[in-house]
Amino acid sequence: MRMLVFSLGLMGLFHLQGVVAQSLPQWSSEDLARLKSGELIVGAAILVDDVNELSGENASESVSPPLEPVVPLEVVNPLELDPEDRAEEARAIPEEYLDDYFSKAPGTYLIDPQRLFSNQETLDREGFLEYYADESEVDIRIYLFAADQEVPSIYSLKQLVDDRYAEGPLTAVVYYFLGNPARNALIFGGKSSELVTTERLRKMLDVAKIKAMEKSDSAAQMESFIIQLSISTYWVEQMIASVRSDESAEVMAPLSENQGETPASAPGPWANLQPYLWDAVVGTLGVIGLIVVLGGGWVLWRRSRRYYFPVLELPVRLGADHAAGIGAVMGFHNKLDSPSSQRDQIPDFLTRI
Repeated sequence: MRMLVFSLGLMGLFHLQGVVAQSLPQWSSEDLARLKSGELIVGAAILVDDVNELSGENASESVSPPLEPVVPLEVVNPLELDPEDRAEEARAIPEEYLDDYFSKAPGTYLIDPQRLFSNQETLDREGFLEYYADESEVDIRIYLFAADQEVPSIYSLKQLVDDRYAEGPLTAVVYYFLGNPARNALIFGGKSSELVTTERLRKMLDVAKIKAMEKSDSAAQMESFIIQLSISTYWVEQMIASVRSDESAEVMAPLSENQGETPASAPGPWANLQPYLWDAVVGTLGVIGLIVVLGGGWVLWRRSRRYYFPVLELPVRLGADHAAGIGAVMGFHNKLDSPSSQRDQIPDFLTRI
């Protein structure tokens, strides 16, 4: 049974191969020679009505020239551009504001010629910066730009600090990009700015950026940034004061040594009397103090003294039944009380009458 099924399957495959071979067109020897010589163009009957028009010279003339290769458009990644090309792509600062930013010394601590902040927000930030400048020796100057604005390279922060703040008091100069505090930049300028190391400057800026990015509102971001920066500049001020004190001590040490080497002048009579005079003053003050203490103690002792009368045991009326009715009787019944407090007592003989 299996052999029968296998035989029938083979017969079916041979029959199908024959059918397929009969259905496909075959090239004749003449057509194949014409195809190789170029006289026959495959598919010409589909493109034109008359196949004979494409034979010979007409065929070679009607063939269209080869098309030029299509060059695909190159997609340029903005991150792959040069810094100068990216600066051109960014939104530039209007030219009418460049002079207000960079051509003159600022009269305020918040430089915002473009009015990116409202009047109330500007007054709040400016008021805080003025208060901090009054309380501290370090000033904070903030140049405010939009989030996507690019500062021209000729107005870099370092160039601005060298031109405007090199000879003034110690100042923290900030390029602040409103709404994008991650782009902020910070440099110190002025006296003792060389004491602020690059590492300390980077840490100050990073901490202030982190505090600002914790907020979502642009005004709150700037407020957090300024507060954190003022805290950091306070410690910078303390560090600079400590360095200055150490430097002054080092400068004064050689001077004191040189002064000790100079010969001392001959002492005068007043210099000889000074030690004895001091001892005399101290001794006099000690004697006066002792007298005052003793005198005060004696006065207190006098005022607190008490006198006691003896109590005499005398017979009542000297043995008689009653008194004579004349004279006065004085009696002291309490030895602790004063006589004046006992003088109004009623004699016993009056009670017996």
